[in-house]
Amino acid sequence: MRKVLAVALTEYRQVVLTKSFLLSLLFPLLIYGTLFAAQVFLGDQTDLKDRELVVVDRTGRILEGLQEANRERNRSDDVMRDGKQVSPKFIISGYGAEPFPGDKELLVELSERVRNGEIFAFAIIGPDYYPPEGGEEDWLQYYSDSPTFNRLPDWLAETTREIVEEQRFEDAGYNRREINPLTSHNRIERYSLAEVDEEGNLIEPEEENRLAAFLIPFGLVMLIFISIQMTTPILLNSVIEEKMQRISEVLLSSVSPFQLLAGKLISGVGVGLTFSAVYLLSLALTLGYFEKMEWVPAGTYFWFLLFLIAGMLAFGSLFAGLSAACQDLKDSQNFAGTLVLVLVVPMMLSFVAIESPDGPLSNFLSLVPPFSVMGMVVRVAIPPGPPEVLIYLSLALNIAFAVVVVWASSRIFRIGILSQGKTPSWKDLLRWLFQRG
Repeated sequence: MRKVLAVALTEYRQVVLTKSFLLSLLFPLLIYGTLFAAQVFLGDQTDLKDRELVVVDRTGRILEGLQEANRERNRSDDVMRDGKQVSPKFIISGYGAEPFPGDKELLVELSERVRNGEIFAFAIIGPDYYPPEGGEEDWLQYYSDSPTFNRLPDWLAETTREIVEEQRFEDAGYNRREINPLTSHNRIERYSLAEVDEEGNLIEPEEENRLAAFLIPFGLVMLIFISIQMTTPILLNSVIEEKMQRISEVLLSSVSPFQLLAGKLISGVGVGLTFSAVYLLSLALTLGYFEKMEWVPAGTYFWFLLFLIAGMLAFGSLFAGLSAACQDLKDSQNFAGTLVLVLVVPMMLSFVAIESPDGPLSNFLSLVPPFSVMGMVVRVAIPPGPPEVLIYLSLALNIAFAVVVVWASSRIFRIGILSQGKTPSWKDLLRWLFQRG
């Protein structure tokens, strides 16, 4: 055991004391620090340039309402607050020339005006947009070369709909202001379940946060993926470099192949845990600062670390064992590409598992190794979580899987680390598993 720990400590120091690894650990702090500095020094600065929109109103009944609504918007708190402008003003103007030219000429002319910077965007309202029965030309089209600026098209769509609805009510002889209170509703409010404590007092339900309900489990899945993806290449490169430089032959004169593999695995797990712990600590401190600790269910961090260890042992031993059988870095990377797919599949399917954590696919992902390393963490991170018996069963299956994989990898490692010449095929690797000696 002393030799195993000596190998592990040496490998661990060689990784964590490098500049690249230290930078990856400090990355969360650099990100948070940059965001904080940006908020402090640039928080009051925003792009206040006016956005001019040319509206081609083929109905002849909407443009005036849009212009009046825009004047009210430019005076509202959304734009002017305490006498200071806080967001861009909109300028709504009509096309001007009538009759309107053909569709092609109109699109080309206004597009050129946008490209030349004369206007920001233009919109065309079809002649059938106003009548309730609609028609073939019932459309509202918005054109710009700034697809990421959503405030203007969002305001245009909402305001145009309100203007048309109000005019339709008036044409039908109804007062929109009297009807609005009869048809208005508040938005749905989503809460967790109510509970009663030991003294019989009601524990008030918490309002659900849909964004947090997605980001927490998906973020943990990504952290598992990144942690394994970060540590396994280190094992792969370490083994293949020592083999190519004949360093492994020197090491095997002092330790057995299994001791060497075990030391490298412990080192890899230590590197992965160090990396994950920094990110988990950053998450916990951030949630604590904003008083949102309840977003992470109790026990999630504990189960995350256990499943991460099981995953790193299984994948780390696979990468180390297969790389020992290779003759150069190119061959080892070809083997590694196949194994990476086993990691990518559960990560991609995590979207489905988050949407339906108790569905058939989620149950499969959370109980079948090695997919369950990520699959069960998803379910644990989503309240109320799976039954504890399933968590224990999944963990036991992952530990058993890791033991089998470590055994198989050690059998390949003991032969492959000293082999030279042709890279073995998958058939050769299977034969090595049961080869004596």
